[in-house]
Amino acid sequence: MTIREFAKLCDVSPATASRFFSGRGSISEPVRLRIEQMAKKTGYAPPDSFRGRRKTSSVIAVIVPNFRQCFFNDMLEQLRAHAEHMGKRLIILPMDESNPQNTLALISACEPMGVILLHESVEFPLADALSRRNMPVVVCGGLAAGRRFSAVHIDDMMAAYDGVNYLIGLGHTRIGFLSDASRAISSGFQRLTGCRKALEDAHLTMPEERVQAGGMTFEDGYRGVTPLLERCPDLTAIFAFSDDLAAGAIARLQEVGKRVPEDISVLGFDDNSMARRFNPPLTTVRQPMDQIAQKTIERLAGMQGAHDISSLTLACEIAERASCGACRED
Repeated sequence: MTIREFAKLCDVSPATASRFFSGRGSISEPVRLRIEQMAKKTGYAPPDSFRGRRKTSSVIAVIVPNFRQCFFNDMLEQLRAHAEHMGKRLIILPMDESNPQNTLALISACEPMGVILLHESVEFPLADALSRRNMPVVVCGGLAAGRRFSAVHIDDMMAAYDGVNYLIGLGHTRIGFLSDASRAISSGFQRLTGCRKALEDAHLTMPEERVQAGGMTFEDGYRGVTPLLERCPDLTAIFAFSDDLAAGAIARLQEVGKRVPEDISVLGFDDNSMARRFNPPLTTVRQPMDQIAQKTIERLAGMQGAHDISSLTLACEIAERASCGACRED
């Protein structure tokens, strides 16, 4: 079957079918789905000449939300190492939500084999543009927004559930939470859900005043712990949803004369490169960043232009260090 014959079956032009397989140019979502379904039904695959240069490209574009979080910087280094091992190169692009066309133009100019998103937002215009172009995309370290892309991530709900159970096992029943501004299906939402479930299973409650929502940086933790303790001065533990948040919270706690973990325990999340070096070293929910990066690169390399929305979930564990201790009731 020629691409003209295949295009006729799809009721599209040969140029549109070519754009679908090469990933160049925009295609509406209904047309993309129609072509994809016909390709699966007929088993049609175009000759290499119609796949464009992306298939043999050694370039991977990585979209980064910001460079203020240690998690993103650590993940970039892991991705770089695994990409280099496979003979690939990374191009790092900051996310421009206000003007996604700028980022899309940069992606088109470098003609990558695919894109890695270090982002999961549902309200992400660039994700819509990438989806319309049938660009191979893998979300690294998060759940794919709208389940439109392949993803490699942890089970955030179970990880947070385990984190709260760890604190409960140390005798803590009055636990505060430093979270991001969670949205439906976001990691923050999943983690809060897991925390709430763990507390319910232990016949404990999670009052809204014990949750301080904001960003995920060191500064957010430093600023956020004060209003949290003003509302809930009897907290014996804080579960921060990033190590950056945990470190910022500890810095502020120490400034006001609270000892960690003697007066209040602080549990982090990620096990980033700062966690071991901080004082005290952070007890944290460890994400397997090396595995996440490796599987992300392997998955993207194996897609070869195909549209894939499958997900791979990896396990977490608690890395015990010195920022958490047994609850000491007065």
